[in-house]
Amino acid sequence: MGKGKKIGNGQSAYLKMLDAIYKMKEYDENELRNVFSSVSNSNKLDVKKHYLYYWILNHLNEYHGKNYHSHRNIQQVQLLLDRSLVNHAKQLISTIKGDIIKTENYLEILSLLEKELTIQKYKNGFDSLKILEEIEFFSNHYKDLKAVEFIKLNFRKILDYNMFSRTIEVEEQINYLFGGKIKKLRISSDSFLVGFNFNLLYYWKYASENNWGNAYKYALNNYHLLLANPDKIRYFPEFSMHILYNLLNAASITGKGIYTQVLKKMKELIAQQKNKRIQQDGLFYLYVSNLIHLNRNKTKFLKSKLVVESYQFIERHKHSFSNIRLNNFYFDLAKSYYYLSDFRKAFSVLNEMYQNFYSKDYTIDFNSHSRFLYCFVCFELGEYDLLISTAKSIADFMKRNGILFKFEKKMIRFIINELPILLEKPIEARRKKMEKLKMDITTIFESSYERKVLNYFDYFHWIDTQIERSYH
Repeated sequence: MGKGKKIGNGQSAYLKMLDAIYKMKEYDENELRNVFSSVSNSNKLDVKKHYLYYWILNHLNEYHGKNYHSHRNIQQVQLLLDRSLVNHAKQLISTIKGDIIKTENYLEILSLLEKELTIQKYKNGFDSLKILEEIEFFSNHYKDLKAVEFIKLNFRKILDYNMFSRTIEVEEQINYLFGGKIKKLRISSDSFLVGFNFNLLYYWKYASENNWGNAYKYALNNYHLLLANPDKIRYFPEFSMHILYNLLNAASITGKGIYTQVLKKMKELIAQQKNKRIQQDGLFYLYVSNLIHLNRNKTKFLKSKLVVESYQFIERHKHSFSNIRLNNFYFDLAKSYYYLSDFRKAFSVLNEMYQNFYSKDYTIDFNSHSRFLYCFVCFELGEYDLLISTAKSIADFMKRNGILFKFEKKMIRFIINELPILLEKPIEARRKKMEKLKMDITTIFESSYERKVLNYFDYFHWIDTQIERSYH
């Protein structure tokens, strides 16, 4: 928009076109024709849109030019070679080679090495063998990186269905992924990206198994990798934030004292970012990790102002994130308000999530357990009809998706049949109902697959709270 301004307060035709599109709530071609006609004598809408499109691309390219610096340098080397300026090309390669290698963009590295190999035909030196060794070295890194990314993509498909492996079949799928190519990877200090993805994969694996001790170990490995390569923060700010975010969560769950140190590092990294999108992503991760930490330590941080700050952040920036990410944020935010006994606010947050940010791409467990929380909030507010209808919708969802988990079945039956009339019972009967539920759930949780639901919500805390109330 800034590039479209003329000297003074004037606007170019391109800017007027862009402004008209920007103001549309929904695309309207007839409206666009009218606007385009007012700034151009041509009636060919497709031609106008074509030139506008490339005008936008050119300015985006100029604005983000620093991100493609190495690509342009490689083009300049090729240009010098095409003009037979071999010495100039060799000098430029020696200037840019080190920086390009640091980016770990292996396709660009290999492209540059191929050009360096071409130069050897015109020089008297015998460096060709050395360059071929470099090509083999970086080709292997590229191969390993693609292999680990392939595993990561397949693992992500499993995790998108359920964040935690709830059946032996899913666990076997995960173990199969980790039984092949990943064992053949050459993990070395020369490739930050391969090491990062390797540790990330094992962090996901152990987290999905609810083995947070091992998950913490691999999150810590990535943190040490980052500390050993501080220059990589400049090249990979988003990966750096993921490393800190994963370690914050693993430290919260395992109770490790490194949490405060990593939180400080995260804040420093966010403050360094000049890219607005990356900075907002960092703040998103920071607030989510704060909420997870508060929810894990609910008895210690009941009056924390971080919950309010998290709510204010997401309300200001909710249109900057995908629905899936918003749902995860709102779920943890609603849990925090629930643990603070601010049930009205928890109800409001969950309603906002369901009404405005519904996504069919929820994980299976997220669909169930976010709605269980909604049922508990409805119970606290006396919204019993809504409580029952929500529980029945969970039952329908489970039936449609063929879900047979014992815990969810038990909770649905209790919520529909017992919870709406719980407060009508005598105190002693109420206490016995909740103690019976706790015993039944404890038995169900003897299965490691069933027990993983405690990562979504502390059901024992909820039951204990109801039991404690029955004594007053």
